[in-house]
Amino acid sequence: MEQSSREMAHENLQYIRQTLDAAGRFTAVPGKGLVSAGVATIAGVAVNLFVTGAPWGGGARQQAALEVWGIVLVFSLAIVSYGIYRKSQLTRTRLQAPLVRKLLWSLCPALFVGAILTSLAVRTQNLGWLPPIWLGCYGAAVTNGSLVSVPPVRYFGLSLLATAAAAALTPENLGLAWLALGFGWFHLVFGAYIAWRHNG
Repeated sequence: MEQSSREMAHENLQYIRQTLDAAGRFTAVPGKGLVSAGVATIAGVAVNLFVTGAPWGGGARQQAALEVWGIVLVFSLAIVSYGIYRKSQLTRTRLQAPLVRKLLWSLCPALFVGAILTSLAVRTQNLGWLPPIWLGCYGAAVTNGSLVSVPPVRYFGLSLLATAAAAALTPENLGLAWLALGFGWFHLVFGAYIAWRHNG
């Protein structure tokens, strides 16, 4: 009887710990959504390479080249947002308001700075800055967000920051290659890993 009570108490304590851990972490990171965003990025790079040219390459299609990345961004945000909702439903993980607020506070400042720097680069026609700006600010946002998320997100963010540094230190004509690596292949690799190890 006493042993049974101890086992029950141990199980209750374990359940409480798991509940507190889940409440403190954003576990609805959609691995499949990240993979889809990676595919969209690689498609955007392909359109730039074979149709419009890179946004920083000049020429008549510069605006169209930038619009390609606007489309990639909107699609990626939509598919990842839907993926978060869908994964929370499938795993029965509640999207608790305090945790979502904490996640947004982690992500938004770096993304806001990225938007400002992008606007500045476009206005001054220094579009060669875009790859390190985009990769760096997104990497900073993801790294911050990893504080309330699953462990692979941290390494994803750090990989993006390393890619941003490489993009800043290499010639402008490698910009599309760095975008394909950071936004494309890293989304594919880390997204697939998260889908495999963290329930989709």
